[in-house]
Order: sequence, then structure tokens, then C-alpha cells
Amino acid sequence: MIKTLFISLLLSFASCALLQSPVNAAAIELVPSSRVILKVTTDMTVDDIIEGVYPQDKDLWPRIKQKLIETNADSFVQGSDRLIPGMRLKLVDIKRTYEPPEPISRVRVGYVVGLNGKASVSNVHGRMQALQVNAPVFEGDRLETGLGSSLHVMMDDAAEVFLKEDSVLLVSEYVITSGDDKKSSSVFDLLRGGLRKITGAIGANPAANYQLHTGVANIGIRGTEYVIKLCKLDDCSATLSGNDPEAKLHAMVMAGSITLTSEDGVQVLIAPGEYATATAAVIALENKQAVPLGFLDTQEAQKFRPVAQQPEEEKESSNGWMWIVGILLLVVGL
Repeated sequence: MIKTLFISLLLSFASCALLQSPVNAAAIELVPSSRVILKVTTDMTVDDIIEGVYPQDKDLWPRIKQKLIETNADSFVQGSDRLIPGMRLKLVDIKRTYEPPEPISRVRVGYVVGLNGKASVSNVHGRMQALQVNAPVFEGDRLETGLGSSLHVMMDDAAEVFLKEDSVLLVSEYVITSGDDKKSSSVFDLLRGGLRKITGAIGANPAANYQLHTGVANIGIRGTEYVIKLCKLDDCSATLSGNDPEAKLHAMVMAGSITLTSEDGVQVLIAPGEYATATAAVIALENKQAVPLGFLDTQEAQKFRPVAQQPEEEKESSNGWMWIVGILLLVVGL
């Protein structure tokens, strides 16, 4: 009976030790514990007890043994490590002092200009807080809007982001260098929902790295204004994440141009007034199709002039401009 109880105690203590097993401990101290073996039996040895109670701390076994003998001098035969049957044995706890993690530097890349409803931000440290007007935005921030809410962010290169409701945007990389040269970089990940984007100095420079990932298609932008949204197929009243099998990207251009590139490398150029969609399987221009309800807000709908509604001379000018932009993009290797 006593032996069974002893084994149960060892298993219990071992479980506690596993739960308390440290990583990256800076300092270790052995202190008397509230845990006690009430009665030492003749078949118990201090080594067996240590192996059973502290299985994950093999490197500390010699220190634990020494501490047990010091703490329980009356429970050991004098001058030895032999336990005296019938005595109590008070165990020890391993107290660990952890070094604080090195802070991750945060680089400010913009600030909140406008907010309707509720929005929050999660930073690179995992801390989440509500956003307010004038709040700074840092590289690595994850911006999120609630239902019926929207967020307007001004980036430090004068780019503007209008995040739609029920949307999540990650500022993956934002590097602004002198002259916005090829070392400058603007990389966003639209994880859910949609946005309207007006590019700034980085996007206007063909040498800079400018990307927006959606999980369905990647977007390349050069000096433009556009709207994209991840919808449930053609139902844009419902937003989805880019990894949802029913996610369909809807995109339209108000000014400039964008390229949609699939995971297979298929690329489609979208000119002003054009509307396109993309799934994991296909990217298609949809100029003869009506823009679905819920894709554009009131302001965006007023600004957007579909190609089908433009006068012929404007269409010809737009098409000519599109070819010029296409050639330039090929030259710079976009």
C-alpha cells in the first residue's frame, strides 16, 4: 500500500516538474518545497526519488541531491546519502529567474487619419489595442476593422489605405529610403475583406518593391488608385479570408494600372475603368459584367467609370495608355 502511494506521489511530482520545465532560464535556485514524502520506506533511495520527481532536470540531479540532504539532515544517516526508514522527506522546488526578452524594434510607417466605428491593431509583440485617430502605425502591425467600420491610414510615403469593414490587413514590410529607390519596399497582406488603395512615392517608383498579397492573387501597382475585396464568390456582401476555398478576389482600377498575378505566374494588366476577378484557378477581365453589390461603397461607386460607359475616344485613349504601361512594366521586369 505504501509503495503504491509512493509511486503515485512520484508520478504526481513528475507531472508538476514537466509542467514547470523551463526554456532559456537565466538563473536557477533550489528552495524548500511544500511537497513532502510523509514516510520513507526501506526500499526508497534518494536517487530513485530524484529521478522520479525531477525527470526533466537530469543536469540538476547532483545539486538537488545535495539540497535534499541539507534540508532533511535528520532523514539521512549521518555523513551519507542513505535514507532512514520512517522519516519524513521534504522535497525542493526549482525556482527559475528568466531574462526578459530582447525588445523587437518597431518602425513607424504611418498613422490613422480617420476611423468610423471600431478598429484594432496587433503589434509584433502580440499586444492588441483599439485604434484611435492619430495613432501611429508600425511595420509588422496587423490592422483589423469590425462590422460596419472602416479605417483610413496615411503611410509615410503619402500612400493611403482605406480598409473596409470586417477586414484584416498586415503591414508585412515597409521600408522608405532616400529617393524611394530600389531599396524601398511596400509589402501588404490582405488577410480578409477589402480595401481601397492610393499609392505613394514607393508605388510610383518602378525600381521599388511594391506588392500586395491576397492569398488568391498577388497585385503589382505602379502609381494608381484601385479597390480590391475578397468576397464569397460573387456575393460581396460577405467577406472571406484569402485561404477560404470560396474566396474570389474582385478588383477595379480608378486611375493608373495594376497587375494581377496568379500563383502559376499568369499575369493580367488592368487599366483605368476596368474590372477583373481572380480565383485560385483563373484571372479574368469582367468589363461586360456589372460590379457586384457590396464591392464598392458609395464614394467609390461615384468615382468609378467602367470602360463600358466611357465615350469611344476615351476608350481608345485608355487602351493606348494601357499598352504603353504594359510595355513599360515588361521592360522593368514586373
